[in-house]
Amino acid sequence: MASNYEDVSDESVSDFSDSDTDSQSKSDSDSASPQKQVCRYYNKGHCRNGKRCPDLHVCKYSLKGNCRYGASCRLSHILNSDRPSAQKNGERRSRDRTTQSYRERSRSSSSDSETDSSKPYRWQLNLGTGWVDVENDYVLEAQFSRPNTKGIRIFNTPCGALSIDFTRMRILKKDNLRVRRKGSKCNDWLWYYRGNHGWYQYGKKDAQGTVSPVDSARLESEFKKNSRGTVQFTIESTDYEIRFKDMSQKNLSTSHKRRIRRRPKYVPPQVGGMNTLTNMFKTMTSSPKKTPLWQFSGRGGNWHSFKPRGSSCTLSSADIEAEFQRNPQGSMHFTVNGEQYMLDFTKMIQTSLKTQATRDIRRVKQ
Repeated sequence: MASNYEDVSDESVSDFSDSDTDSQSKSDSDSASPQKQVCRYYNKGHCRNGKRCPDLHVCKYSLKGNCRYGASCRLSHILNSDRPSAQKNGERRSRDRTTQSYRERSRSSSSDSETDSSKPYRWQLNLGTGWVDVENDYVLEAQFSRPNTKGIRIFNTPCGALSIDFTRMRILKKDNLRVRRKGSKCNDWLWYYRGNHGWYQYGKKDAQGTVSPVDSARLESEFKKNSRGTVQFTIESTDYEIRFKDMSQKNLSTSHKRRIRRRPKYVPPQVGGMNTLTNMFKTMTSSPKKTPLWQFSGRGGNWHSFKPRGSSCTLSSADIEAEFQRNPQGSMHFTVNGEQYMLDFTKMIQTSLKTQATRDIRRVKQ
């Protein structure tokens, strides 16, 4: 299935969930009270009030007995004990039929396993007629591997433009469509936490030069043992706890929480490598017109274009233009040799977050 792509970062689109867990919290109640309403935020994927919410955290379709996902639904299904047994039995049979249909469709696809040994990863869409491979899915994989990317938009599919939420691995506002990533047992997974100025990998230096005593290898090992467990560690006499259940890091002294994410280490295409990915991404995301050139001022009044420079800087004019198109009044962060910088599109300046030194920037149409 051929598609065009547009990545969605943390700061860009509010449609994508702020929750970093694939599992949904369950209601404390065992029965649905007629005085309570169903929480619409929970049904959209995330309720900030959590257990303090006065409304029911339950799948609204399950209460009507017509949830298409049945037992495989990620939301809580709570049967009202006041309803007749015949109605409850009918709902159970309906869920069983839905579950059986889901399993049959999975068996009839290219593979019935969530792992695929033939390649490091395989992205697929189910638009109602079975699972179909996404063409050039390494572009999608490259965006998924970035911790600051919440999702991606796919264009020119048979169903039009689709928005994929990486956090919940769902297609937004399309309940009858599905997406999945089939990985390999050889995949390396990296763990990140949301710092004050961006995402940082566990076990690596942050903007202040601090290194977490736990790294991705340990977190992945603990996660595989218990995907709902916890890991505790200490930095400068401060105790922290990582909770896999809600994908968060908590300061045990202040109760302050930070989001964490688990993303795969990117494996570029075997043919063409990173150049193939870069060219394909530019082709898929750019318009027929040339992308405007972004530059910063240097010494002597000279202007220099933003260009990737190996591992020291990965920012390009295309990256800046994509963020600018999403929010012309916003800002974006990037790193050069471990130092954090911010681009302010309103003031058109670049600021070093370490020294607060600024440079002018400009957008030049080609």
